[in-house]
Amino acid sequence: RIRLRIINAASARIFPLRLSGFSGWTVAVDGMPTGQPQSVDGELLLGPAQRVDLIVDVTEDEGGTAQLLRIGDDDQLTPLVSFLVNGTASSVPRGKPLPLPPNPAAHAPDLADARDLRLVMSGGAMGRMQSALLGGERLGFRQLAQAGKFWALNDVAEMTYTPLADLSLNEPVRLKIENQTVFPHAMHLHGMHFRELRPDGAFGPMRDTILLAGNESREIAFTADNPGKWLFHCHMLSHAASGMTTWIRVT
Repeated sequence: RIRLRIINAASARIFPLRLSGFSGWTVAVDGMPTGQPQSVDGELLLGPAQRVDLIVDVTEDEGGTAQLLRIGDDDQLTPLVSFLVNGTASSVPRGKPLPLPPNPAAHAPDLADARDLRLVMSGGAMGRMQSALLGGERLGFRQLAQAGKFWALNDVAEMTYTPLADLSLNEPVRLKIENQTVFPHAMHLHGMHFRELRPDGAFGPMRDTILLAGNESREIAFTADNPGKWLFHCHMLSHAASGMTTWIRVT
């Protein structure tokens, strides 16, 4: 039995992953314990900057190879990491692992008086963005492209001196993120972790990066408990450099 931490350090690539020769459980995402371990069945999806901690038991026979596989086009499987099985640690299958100790600061935010924010992502090929603000001027998409700006957040194609939000310390926040492009984006918040608000109203695990598919909307919630100026940007780094960067101020 081993603990395996997988980090997507790519600048843009999304990794659909699968275990072979292992049985596994997710115990943490983006560095935060998830509570009860969740069995890994099928695909494990990691966007840029996302991390996952797994507890895995080797199920491959001695002399075989256990692997972490990338699922490619047409479900083609490519080994990313291989582990040679050179012995037997136990003749008896192990039970479900215990959860990691909880983070004592990982409280779900109280949304009764939460600040509601909205972030709209636009731009890219085949997108609906006709124009956006750059340098205080409204430019058409062709002019934006000539300036190297292909994306926008809330109709602005650059990081401005004005933050997305000025928040008071410990203020609860609910943020709706709307991806109005046909491309996926991994939105990463510096300085704080958040929880996804699921359609049934339940909170997801704490994390700092959320992956949105094209034309998908999601809601996140967090408590602004860390004073400072914090970037919030797409972690497809070319997207961040060409318009998808904003920031939040907590005082």
